Amino acid sequence: MKWKLIAMAAFTGIAACDKSGFTYEDAAPGGNVHYSLIDTVGIEMRTIQLDSVPASATGYLMIGGYNDPETGRTDVASNFRIARPNSFPELDERAVFDSIELILRPDTYSYGDTLPDQEWTVYQLARPLELDEDQEEFFTHQVYPVLPTPMAREALSILPRSGEKIHLRLRNDFGSTLMEKIRIKSEDVSTDILFLDYMKGLQLKATRGSAIFRIPATDSSVVMRLHYHIATSEIEEHTIDFPLSNPALQYNEVHVDRSNTPLAGLVTGPAGLLSTDAGHRAWMQSITGTVIRLDFPSLPGLKELGKYGRVMQAELVLTPVGGTYPLYALPERVTLCPVDKNQVVLDTLATTSGYQYGNLAIDLLYPEKTRYTYDVTTYCQAMVAAGTADYRGLLVIPSAGDYYSRLNRLVLGNTKYEGYRAYLKIYYLLYQ
Repeated sequence: MKWKLIAMAAFTGIAACDKSGFTYEDAAPGGNVHYSLIDTVGIEMRTIQLDSVPASATGYLMIGGYNDPETGRTDVASNFRIARPNSFPELDERAVFDSIELILRPDTYSYGDTLPDQEWTVYQLARPLELDEDQEEFFTHQVYPVLPTPMAREALSILPRSGEKIHLRLRNDFGSTLMEKIRIKSEDVSTDILFLDYMKGLQLKATRGSAIFRIPATDSSVVMRLHYHIATSEIEEHTIDFPLSNPALQYNEVHVDRSNTPLAGLVTGPAGLLSTDAGHRAWMQSITGTVIRLDFPSLPGLKELGKYGRVMQAELVLTPVGGTYPLYALPERVTLCPVDKNQVVLDTLATTSGYQYGNLAIDLLYPEKTRYTYDVTTYCQAMVAAGTADYRGLLVIPSAGDYYSRLNRLVLGNTKYEGYRAYLKIYYLLYQ
């Protein structure tokens, strides 16, 4: 049995390990007390594909696509509403339409290679962007219908850290028609509801590229602007702005192709892909719903070492596989969440200082020292005492904010992966 292997390791070679810096409370004076460092606990690791990822109200439009040798091709498009302004100017016959454009202000985040051009495309939605009656939010796998003819298509090179805006010129026929409706005070632009029925919404996507970009879902970062002029004694240039509206309904569609990658055999469901069937590795990728589950089958066996035993401290170290970063950046904050057998998250591991995010330490010179580190003392104490029905695994998952608005991925090696293995250290007190 696995617990017997643990016991042998603990009380032969490991029992003499230095325990300085640790205190052992509740130990009776005298008697036969053993302090042991156990670092041979088996870790069962698997990649899980969640069946749905919430996509509404993430706070960001995610646009673009990139190829990753580990996780395949990922493309993200964003659907959002455009609002009418509070009021329209009076337009007479002297007002002449010039152009209409979509103006976007990316933030500094990007993922992938931003140097090559990408083809940015704008589509009009085929129906108003609304939730169905029995629906509370959108999910990343939902595909919203669009009209077949693009409103804009342009090849652009984006430098997100430059702070420059993106200007996508929309079709003139759309802009001139909209301006005429404003001029004649058409019902289509008379109220918010009628304007939504007319405008429906927009989809923004960027293809044929190698990076994902992010735009805040605010009325200052996403604006449709109509340009016109009035010819008097001189040319007077004017604009009408139509800002992004109802950011709670904005959502990002995610499309993933895992062909010819280690994850080609990954299917949705709790079984997942065992690391032992995938080269002793497992994968986590934000926003795509790909996460890692850790199980420790031998933890309950620790109580078989003796009647009076206790986990005094436990530390989990997760080491990213060398060579899988920094070109594809690691997630900065990764949480551990206890889950049941169906991957239902029940909690998030925390200490007295708050939630744990792994304290990522990156060492590019010695990548085997790059690691996420967690205090799992409370978790291990609970699992040693738990019965089969109460056992909980740990889901390795990005922090809530990053999970919905970043693509950073993580490749972990299990306990058998040479050089970059995950391991659990338990400081155990046994009184006999």
